[in-house]
Amino acid sequence: MKSLALALAASIAASMMLVCMTAAQTSRPGSPQTLFVSVTNKAGQYIPNLKAADFILEENGSRQEIANFKPDSEAPVSLGILIDKSASMRLPVANQGGEKVSAALLAANGAAKVVLKLMKPQDEYLLMVFDDVFNVKQNFTSDGKKMTETLSKNLSVGGSTRLYRAIADALKETSKKAKNRRKALIVITDVHDTSGDKVEDLQATIRSSEIPVYTFGMRWDAWGVPGEDAQPGKSTYEQEVLKMMAVDSGGFSMVVDIPNLLTDYTISRMIDFVSTIGVDLRGQYTLTYNSSTAGDDAERAIRLRSTTPEYQVRFSRDINQGKK
Repeated sequence: MKSLALALAASIAASMMLVCMTAAQTSRPGSPQTLFVSVTNKAGQYIPNLKAADFILEENGSRQEIANFKPDSEAPVSLGILIDKSASMRLPVANQGGEKVSAALLAANGAAKVVLKLMKPQDEYLLMVFDDVFNVKQNFTSDGKKMTETLSKNLSVGGSTRLYRAIADALKETSKKAKNRRKALIVITDVHDTSGDKVEDLQATIRSSEIPVYTFGMRWDAWGVPGEDAQPGKSTYEQEVLKMMAVDSGGFSMVVDIPNLLTDYTISRMIDFVSTIGVDLRGQYTLTYNSSTAGDDAERAIRLRSTTPEYQVRFSRDINQGKK
């Protein structure tokens, strides 16, 4: 944890109980179904050393027998990273080598670099940026050094913010080009869509993509008083958008205050966030069962829970099963 803290601080300072997936596939009774599973307690800590007997699995309301269950922390991940470089990310301004650059964008790049440090050698990464235009900066690669170099050159902010369209494009790009079964998208943004696009359209896209979205919100004064909600006890619109993207996809979100980027508290929270993403993407366990029903996989309502009620179970379905 200390080494990660130093890595994140250096990057920023130097640079400035149910997820039900859908698919258009059809399975026969007895067809194997594979789930990637993570389990946490109320404090958000991952629970190791679990067995099949620690879970209750149901499909369309019927109890299912778990055929195979194993720890699985080495499965490769295809990770898309989408960074907001719109004009609203220009503040505050930092001085780097005598040049004035966006501290918020530098922090976004720094957070992405730490995510890379937490991944495995067999993982692959896709780097995308957006303002009013979506752009792929680096196609999928397992070369972490190449990704880091590309991030280090991501210094210029651009025009308006077409956030919702960019996320839809990033999900499509990640799905189309990824080679691994496990896919995810990390979005780093200040959440100010100025395009007039509807968030409801993005919500439908996220729900159909079957790719978990992890949202990292960079908050400035437009969100209200840093560290506080605009209205006591009520989430801001931006926070609700971040939460929607995460919850609807099976990911999660966090918010940091741009003016406090270099405080120990914020750095610690950022480390915890990216550390959790690293574990959550890869999953702790792989579970397989033989479906007792036939029909479209989209019609399978899968429920998986722990025999320990206070544990939270998160899972995603292997959307590539049946294609092999």
